[in-house]
Amino acid sequence: MGRNQYVELEIKKPKTNGASTKLPANQKPCEKMAEAIVMDGGKRGQVVKVCADPACRIHHPNRPSPQQVERERAEERKRIEKEKLAITTRHRVLATILQRVSAPLKKADLLAVAHYLIGHLSYSQVPALGKRHKVEAKKDSASAQELLAKQVGGYDESELCKLLLEISLLDSAYQRSTASRDDVLMDAAKRYRVDAEKLQKAVGEELAAKREKKTKAGAKPKNRKTA
Repeated sequence: MGRNQYVELEIKKPKTNGASTKLPANQKPCEKMAEAIVMDGGKRGQVVKVCADPACRIHHPNRPSPQQVERERAEERKRIEKEKLAITTRHRVLATILQRVSAPLKKADLLAVAHYLIGHLSYSQVPALGKRHKVEAKKDSASAQELLAKQVGGYDESELCKLLLEISLLDSAYQRSTASRDDVLMDAAKRYRVDAEKLQKAVGEELAAKREKKTKAGAKPKNRKTA
């Protein structure tokens, strides 16, 4: 018998003044008390008195009765079955919805996806997307995510479609290195027949023109001083 299956008793003789009621539980006898031989430990081979009845109210006062345990198990089974029913039903509802979805999505569906994605933007994505849509959170006002969610409520289907794709490509568009094989931005560029090399050349020319203009603007005051 395992150690946690019984209580070893140390029966004390009751005192004449009736103080036996204040004794610890392991010093009180009970109807189920029996003798047992210790098979392990320091008392190996000794005969001791034990109580191995889990229903004993003297030595197992905090242990629930078998009836209570069965009631709790029945309640737990009901709870699990109810939860399983609710989850399975919601999964079935989702599956049925997806069966009825047609392309393109309606505005309400696009808006639902947009609000979900905006609510799950990462810390670095929020300011990037907010800047692109001219949304900036000010002190003592709603957060940038709340302002974005409010603003996209006025978008039409076309704008919402662009927004969903924009959020999906946001991380790829802001990464500095394009050495990765899985470049979702460039993959999208190919699908939409965007000439990335041509755009890169145009951007390079624009940056060079800005640098040249800045250099000329900085050189003019020096020329005036030497004149």
